[in-house]
Parts: sequence; C-alpha cells; structure tokens
Amino acid sequence: MALPDVHHNFRQFFDGLQMHGSSGRRYERMNLHSWMGEGTVQRLAPRQDLGMAAVDFRLNDDYTVSLHTRVPMVELSCCVQGYRRVEVSGREFEMKPGSWSLQFANPAEARMPFSKNQPFQMMSIAIPVTAFHHFMENGEGTRGLDFHQIIGTLPYRVIQEAYDPASAYLLQQMMEASARPDSLGIEMECRILELLSHAFRSMLFGREQRPSGLSRTDLSKLERAREIILDRMSHPPSLSELSRLIGLNEFKLKTGFKVRYGSTVFGYLREARLETAYRLLQEPEASVIDVSVSVGYSNPSYFAEAFRGKYGMNPGTLIRKS
Repeated sequence: MALPDVHHNFRQFFDGLQMHGSSGRRYERMNLHSWMGEGTVQRLAPRQDLGMAAVDFRLNDDYTVSLHTRVPMVELSCCVQGYRRVEVSGREFEMKPGSWSLQFANPAEARMPFSKNQPFQMMSIAIPVTAFHHFMENGEGTRGLDFHQIIGTLPYRVIQEAYDPASAYLLQQMMEASARPDSLGIEMECRILELLSHAFRSMLFGREQRPSGLSRTDLSKLERAREIILDRMSHPPSLSELSRLIGLNEFKLKTGFKVRYGSTVFGYLREARLETAYRLLQEPEASVIDVSVSVGYSNPSYFAEAFRGKYGMNPGTLIRKS
C-alpha cells in the first residue's frame, strides 16, 4: 500500500534521529533528545498517498542519518535554514537555504550528514509514483510527464532552484499551520497540494518555456543577480553596480528580472527582507531593532510599517507570540 511506502522513508529518518513515534497517528510532534541537541520534528499524514515532515533542530555533534528507500517515490523538499546534504551512490547533492528541490528516487541507499551547532529547518512532502502520475494528467487524461522518463535508470535525480516570494509565503503559512495540532486535515491537504502545484509548474513545466527574449546565459545572469541581492540583503548594490557584477546591461537586468521573477529587483528584495525578518523575529532573544537592521532597514519605523503592510501586525507582536 502507498501509506507504508511513503511514510516508511520518513520513519527511517525519525528512527535515525532516535525518535520513535507512532505510525498510526495522522499528526505527530516529537522533540529531539537533549543529548543529541534541541528542536522538533513534525509528521503529518493527511491522506494515504501524501506525507509531510517538518524539521527544525540544531545538533550538538556532527551526525549522519542513513536510510534505504524501498520503493520509487517523488519528494519535494524546501530548505528554509541551514544546508541539506544527501549522498546517494557515491554522489553528493546539496540544498542551500531559500531553495527547493524535486527529488525522484528509485530504491537506493542514502546518507544525510548534518553539521554540529548549525540550525536546520526544512519541510518535505512525499508522494508515491502513482500519485505523481495522477497529478501530471491534464483534463483530457493525457499525462504530461512520466516518472520513469525523468529518472531513467538513475537511483536518484534532483531538480533544484530558488523558490519565489509567493511560494516562500505559502511555505511559511503551511509550516505555521503544521505546528498546530488542531489544523483541519482539509486545510493541510489544500496547502500541501498548492505548494506541490507551484513546484511542479516552476521546476517541471516552467523550464520548458524560456521567457521571450532571454537566452540561457541571460537567465543564468539573472539568477546570479537574485543570489547577490539576497546575500547582500542588509547592504544591497545599486542597479548599476548589480548590472556590472553580473555582466548584463541595466535595461535588460530590469526588464529581464521582472519577466523571470514577476517583480522588480527591489520589489523582490523588499519581499525577501520581510520574509527573512518574519523568521528571525521568532528566534529566541530577537529584538525588532536588531532584526530590522540585519535585513537592511536603518529606520525601525519604516520597517514596522512595511512589516505591518505585509503581515497585518506589528513585528513586536510576533515576538510576543513566539
């Protein structure tokens, strides 16, 4: 049956972290043993062919979780904080914060090493191949993509990219809802399916059609521009400097960025700043002033106004909730 297959991999991961929960419950929250570190793991099974796990922890020592996938499956992983590494058949794959990946896996041995004292936050959604094929069908019953065509004879294939602000906000909402045991199954299932839909369209179908007028080299330079403004969030370069750094003229940078990411360069930066601030404000001993400065707001009043406009509450309210 699909449920044991999909959730078997999650249970192996939990067992590897010395967390032994109950496989029969729809929702489960487990705390990391104090000798290993601090943090939590949440597991959700809204229906038989859909599983989700959200992890948020920090380990005291370097640690590796080993597991063996038993059946072919598809997994969407969203890396919010920290770096995720997976070793399969002698190859290492790495995910950076702010990225998500679609992983197509045949039965294989895998290792997941974690570094000590590094905060790690990630959410993963797993579905069996039958569910993936169902999701790939259009209204006429024609399947747009096939699991076996994507992975071939490989044990593991990863498609990875940075998630956009809209998907980041959806991910944030879903992680908050998953932390509440009173969330209705229909609410969680809808959020999970919406996030899967965003990921499939972006990573599987969006790649087939390049934006008009943008070459592969242009797209690579625009992605580099996106990385630079996120890395230098507190002190971003001007448009002219960014243009020089990526080797693309300023006009093409502005127009191409809007086409590729659906926002202006500084509109995208603003959203990223507020989303980062939302996460930082929930950390222990966070202060509004420190967070506002760390994401690039020199004036706390301007920061509070922008935060209120996006989330409908003052940043200090989030600290009190945390």
